[in-house]
Amino acid sequence: MKQNFKTLACIFAAATIALFAASCKKEMFEGNPETMPMVGVKRTISAAAAMPQGSDKAYLDYTDGRKVKWELTDALNINGTNLPLASLNAGATSARFEGTAYAIPSGSEDIYWAVYPTTIVGAASGSTIPSNFTSTSLTVNFLATQTYDASVNALSGNTLMAGYASVPSGEEQIVFQMRNLGAVLKLHLTADASATNKLASHLVFSTTDGALAGDFTVDNNTTDPTVTPAAGATKTLTVNLTDGTHNYIDIASGADVYVILPPFTSKNLTMGIYNTDGKCTMKTINSTTMARNSIYANTINDICFCCPDGFSVSSTERVVFAPGNLQWSATGGGFTATTHTTADDLGGAGTWRFAENQWDWIGNDNTGNVYGVGGNRSIKCDNAQVSSTYQGWIDLFGWGTSGWNNGNYFYHPYDNSNSTSSPYTSSNGYGYGPTDGGSYSYSLTGAYANADWGVYNAIYNPKTNTTDPAGTWRTPTKDEWVYILNKRTTCSGVRYAKATVNGVAGLIIVPDNWNNTTNTLNSTNTANAAFTTNTISTAADWTNIYEAAGCAFLPAAGNRGGTSVSEVGSGGNYWSATFNDSRLAYRMYFVSGRVSSSSGSSRYAGRSVRLVKNI
Repeated sequence: MKQNFKTLACIFAAATIALFAASCKKEMFEGNPETMPMVGVKRTISAAAAMPQGSDKAYLDYTDGRKVKWELTDALNINGTNLPLASLNAGATSARFEGTAYAIPSGSEDIYWAVYPTTIVGAASGSTIPSNFTSTSLTVNFLATQTYDASVNALSGNTLMAGYASVPSGEEQIVFQMRNLGAVLKLHLTADASATNKLASHLVFSTTDGALAGDFTVDNNTTDPTVTPAAGATKTLTVNLTDGTHNYIDIASGADVYVILPPFTSKNLTMGIYNTDGKCTMKTINSTTMARNSIYANTINDICFCCPDGFSVSSTERVVFAPGNLQWSATGGGFTATTHTTADDLGGAGTWRFAENQWDWIGNDNTGNVYGVGGNRSIKCDNAQVSSTYQGWIDLFGWGTSGWNNGNYFYHPYDNSNSTSSPYTSSNGYGYGPTDGGSYSYSLTGAYANADWGVYNAIYNPKTNTTDPAGTWRTPTKDEWVYILNKRTTCSGVRYAKATVNGVAGLIIVPDNWNNTTNTLNSTNTANAAFTTNTISTAADWTNIYEAAGCAFLPAAGNRGGTSVSEVGSGGNYWSATFNDSRLAYRMYFVSGRVSSSSGSSRYAGRSVRLVKNI
């Protein structure tokens, strides 16, 4: 069957009835049917196939002329055997197939599956029926890569029709009612006038719910078969575009594209539209249902091919990450930079800075580290003051310890109490973060934004060798961490990946305009991946390739409980600006087998802080 779109509609919205006159000779199973390959019953078949009007019409619109055109290269697949089209019996809406096929024995019944096109099912070996055919279900494959040819309004190799028949073993007349297994998404794409390159090369679809490609199981309901994803079905689909001569289509004045999708309910699709320069625009296609044997139209305008840089934290806001984790020293540790001091606030005194590299962490101590001696567990204090002679740095902070005194018990950067004695409560969660009238149910935002490290403090930036004024940076909220890791629409469909960078385990977060074809990351958006999934061996590779492309890397810098530090090199814990309750605040947390974008944590625990800045 030629797949121009005059046939596309009928391919996916057609009913085909095949009449089979057969004579038979049974061949029985040899061995245990459950362990041996399925051996069919040999049939010599003369099959008539027709495309009548009916509930599954041969075309979507009676007046638009989209009818089936059979061609001599076509065939029908019966239980794994291809039956070629008989050349003398082809017509516009009907055809005859002849050949030998094998039935599936099932008690006193013979079971047949008829599938079109033949490319999706393989072929029988002798009388052995392929394993994707059973007496009750059929496994078919929705291609992960499709090709749309605008010159003939066509999709290649994606027809996906099936029919089922169960008849007495002596029956000679067999009727198949063919049903379409997929839905058709019709897209009208128009480039924005501002786009300098309006040649669309391919589309990339993704979803967080369900599957778009791979193996699907079809049941034996001939009236309205269900199509269900099998194990291993994928959440992405690529559609390559061609005008018949070039590997692109020009959408300057608008162009239609037809995509084949498995049927689904309550699923949102994200679509990246790429031009020949590799730039893309991201769009969301909302549809509660795309049912089998139906067509759905969407109009996509203003395609600018200008997926922005930075990281979306909502549908309207984008940020960039600070160049490294936040660090603090009481005396500057011999480091010269502008300090933040106030008359009423010991906690604000000292030096704040970002780590020199994105993979830097201080951990248990600084032995052999460029920052000097000491570390997160070595800064001895009694929760009232820190030694004025301490020269080390810390980078694991209790929640809301910016140095701003809002009447809470603990607000100094060095606070590390987990005391349970009065006036503190169990785990001492009440002593950290903004308080008002004895209530600690406030986030590090709004009237209490000074409890945010970036809002309250000037911070030395090693990338610019300058000190950024207070208010330049801020801490992401819980909802923003969730959006960055789980909800963002990106050009590549990639949001994050576990990795080891320059020997340090952590999490790479890619910008919205990341091109995963140029620099591929493995096991992307996969929470249970290992840190060894991606290895960026040298600092130069990170700096020149990934950081240059806008990626952020969050090292697994561990966590602190009092003066005890653990999980260094195996776990990352990053504060959000959002309270959970009066004992807990939200953090973003990751280990080798897990990523949690909104996990509650005791406020006294020392966590990493990676700030962001609004674009």
